[in-house]
Amino acid sequence: MAKNPLESKIETYLKNQIKNIEGLCYKFKSTVNGVPDQVVIYKGTIHLVEVKRPGERPRANQVQVHHQIQKQGVPVHTVDTTGAVDAFIKDVLGAEPKIQTKPKEAVISSKKRFKGMG
Repeated sequence: MAKNPLESKIETYLKNQIKNIEGLCYKFKSTVNGVPDQVVIYKGTIHLVEVKRPGERPRANQVQVHHQIQKQGVPVHTVDTTGAVDAFIKDVLGAEPKIQTKPKEAVISSKKRFKGMG
């Protein structure tokens, strides 16, 4: 089954934002269903992050595995929007999310516009 593009965009945003604050973000592939899909390492802490489509919540088996992990003292977080990613970075990691802006395209004016000036 293909990953929903919206989920992949949030995952990419998470990876980019963690990189921007000089943290590490790795895709985690497990043989156990329900394990969060991202590992975030930042300033001596490790957090597991489940990325979902906007409005989607973890499935029952994911909730069960998340609770087992949390009982071992490892935080598990779920993000489903870019805003949730920013809140995770600010509230949990204690870092300031970096704003990603696309570079502006150069505007080239037509020479005809300036004809007769000069």
